[in-house]
Amino acid sequence: MMTIRYFAAGDDDRRFVDTLLGDRDFSTVYAGPRSADAMRAATSSILATHAYSIDAPGLDIAPCDIAGVPCERIAAGAADRESSELVVFLHGGGFVRGSLALGRRSAIELAVLTRRPVLAIGYRQAPEHRFPAAGNDMLAVYRSLVDQGYDAQSLVVVGESSGGCLALTLPEWLRRNRCPAPAGIVGICPMADLRMDSVSWYVNAARDIATREMGARMIELYIDAGSTADPLAAPLFTPYDATANVLLCVGANEVMLSDVERFADHAARAGATVALNLYEAMPHGFTKFDTPLARSAMQHVAAWCVTRLTRR
Repeated sequence: MMTIRYFAAGDDDRRFVDTLLGDRDFSTVYAGPRSADAMRAATSSILATHAYSIDAPGLDIAPCDIAGVPCERIAAGAADRESSELVVFLHGGGFVRGSLALGRRSAIELAVLTRRPVLAIGYRQAPEHRFPAAGNDMLAVYRSLVDQGYDAQSLVVVGESSGGCLALTLPEWLRRNRCPAPAGIVGICPMADLRMDSVSWYVNAARDIATREMGARMIELYIDAGSTADPLAAPLFTPYDATANVLLCVGANEVMLSDVERFADHAARAGATVALNLYEAMPHGFTKFDTPLARSAMQHVAAWCVTRLTRR
C-alpha cells in the first residue's frame, strides 16, 4: 500500500532555493571537488558558512562507542534521555564526505521534535572503507542495541541521502542476520539506485544542487560498478514484504526523484506500507535549509516516527 502527499512551496522557500541555485560559489564548493579530501574540505566549509543552529535548552550530546562504531546520543531534555524508545539516525554525505558533524543538526532537530533520544551513527566512509563497510557498521550498532535489551519495535531508523540508502537496505541486512525489524524506516532525500540512470537525473539536472557527475565520483569511490545492484547496497533491489513500514521524503526537483519513486513502487508492490511525501520545488538535501517547507518536512518525519513508536 502506498500513500502519496504533495506539499506546496511558499514564496520564502522558492526565493531561498533560487538564490542557492544561482550561487556559483556554493555550486563550485558543493559539486566541484573531485577527490575525497577535497570533498570533505568542501563539506566542512559549507557547514561553517551555511549551517544554522537549533535553540534547544537542555540539549545533551554524548559521544559514545557502540560495537566499535563512533556514535552520538542526543537528547533534548532529561526526561527524553530515559525513554525506552530510540530514533537511530544515519547521516548523509555520499558515502565519502559524511560525518557525525554533517548530520548533527538534523539529529538534534529529530530529538527536539520527537522528544525521544536520537542515536547518530558515524559509519565509516569511502574510499578508505568501501562497500560493505558502512552497512556493516549500521548492522553492528543495530544488533548491539537489540542485544542491550531494546525491543526492535521501539526503534525507528532514519537516514538522509546516503544514510537514507543505508536505512532502506536495512531489511536485507536484518533478514540475512536473523535480526528483528524496527518499527519503521525513513529515507530523507535517499539514494535509491546507485546506477543513476533514471529520467530525473537528466530532467532535473538544472533544478538541483546535486549533479550526476558529483554522484558518479562518489559512487566510484564507494563501490565496484558490478555491485551497484547488490540488495545490500541499493534499496531498489532490496527485498521488501508486508512487515515493512516506510516513509520517504523527497524534493520534487531532485535528480534522485525518479529513483525514489521507483523504489516506493517496488516496496509497495511487495506489500510494504509506504508513505511518499513530495515537496514542491525542493532540491536534494532541502531539509537542512532554514525555510518553512524544510521545517515542515522534518515535522512530518518526526510525527511519523512518533506514530510508529506508539503503535506497539
